[in-house]
Amino acid sequence: MRYILFLVLFMITIPPVKAGPLHVDGSRFRTEDGRQILLRGVNVGGDTKVPPFRSIRGEKDFEPLRAWGFNSVRLMFNWEAFEAEPGVYDWDYLRYYRDMVDWAAQHDLYVIVDIHQDAFSRFAVSGCGEGFPRWALPPFQKPATPDNGENCKAWSVKAFFDIGMHIAWHHFYKNTYGVRDRYLLMLQHLGQAVADAPNLVGFDLMNEPWGLEKSELPALYYDAGSLLQSIRPNLILFLSAQILTSTGLVASQLDPIPLPHIVHATHFYDPGLQTVKSWSPWTLKTANRHWKNLLERWQSPLYLGEFGAPATLPNAVKYVDAIYDLMDQELYSGAYWVYTPGWTDANKDGWNREDFSINDDKGQLRGMYRARPYVEETPGDIMQMEWNEKSKRLALVYEATVFPEEVKIAIPSRLEWIGVEALEGKRAQNCQLLNAHQLRCVHDPKARQALRSLVFLFREREGQ
Repeated sequence: MRYILFLVLFMITIPPVKAGPLHVDGSRFRTEDGRQILLRGVNVGGDTKVPPFRSIRGEKDFEPLRAWGFNSVRLMFNWEAFEAEPGVYDWDYLRYYRDMVDWAAQHDLYVIVDIHQDAFSRFAVSGCGEGFPRWALPPFQKPATPDNGENCKAWSVKAFFDIGMHIAWHHFYKNTYGVRDRYLLMLQHLGQAVADAPNLVGFDLMNEPWGLEKSELPALYYDAGSLLQSIRPNLILFLSAQILTSTGLVASQLDPIPLPHIVHATHFYDPGLQTVKSWSPWTLKTANRHWKNLLERWQSPLYLGEFGAPATLPNAVKYVDAIYDLMDQELYSGAYWVYTPGWTDANKDGWNREDFSINDDKGQLRGMYRARPYVEETPGDIMQMEWNEKSKRLALVYEATVFPEEVKIAIPSRLEWIGVEALEGKRAQNCQLLNAHQLRCVHDPKARQALRSLVFLFREREGQ
């Protein structure tokens, strides 16, 4: 009841701002004028989880991302960093977060705000979690001493068996000690801080939550989503499934909430990555079968909010390529895990000895990721997209519904564009590079046809 009254008063007193750059239309992301967008991004950044909670050191840290093939970032927000004590806010941290959103915009990157947590808090699960502040634990629980070091490598297993963590989640959803109310107030402040950012796509309301998918998560998502959409119309809500679904072996039972512009935001990590340093194509196929069944109910886009490989995985690039091949086949959007500008060989990603960072300490790409081109924007509906690494050909079939027709292709710096072929084999002459990492092709609006098929030709750039 307290929250309902708060929301009514808030909606009356705060005027909404202009709608965001994208909206949800069935299973697709679209621009305001109806063009389809694929979001291919990266999570930022790994050491945001621990003090000083500032992974990005300045605008230049976003500079490499377009060259690596990304058009968006899933930008981690740490609640503990903002509200270390209840009601005592670190406004400098909030300004820093808004600065990051603006820095991303300078490099033509969309932003998805990620309310990030793992295993509840740094003060839970033997000091191996992150996200929620210390005071969010039930008052009868003794806080652990934060560790996030060598003893926390098996943090996910520790969390699964940690009764105290599950009790903390239970009381959060029940709002027993007002923590849920404070979560919503935190979202209000954050939402207002970024509401007018032109590159803001939406909010991922809770990273990899524990909780009941039939009751606890939908109620939380509805309250949080209503609040944020009252601040910014058409804000897209990325709704993460319960954490165990990230294995791909457990099907999510999460139902869509009755709000517009919702997206099912799942994660995928093959269970063998950390245990036996291997992976199975069967697990990825099983995960996709679960996702497609779920999307029949949701009728929304699927956003693969996290996927990636540890540096120690043998032939990791094959695993990552298999995921991207599936994303191309199903036209999924998503964000690779993870970009940590301050990665070092000693500290790895900076949290629990994880080592997924896409970059090394010299700012160069590591071997588990191979950047690839993709169709970033089409004037209607993408029907098919396929990248062939061997022949360096990107095939596209689309149905035009917006005229004049304009296709944009994202090009990573390792590749050089050399031409475009139409289906009938004729060379298309109406394409030009907008910049080093984006190609635009415009077709004569008089030559309308139901389907158009193009093949974009590349070669490996010398010196890459």
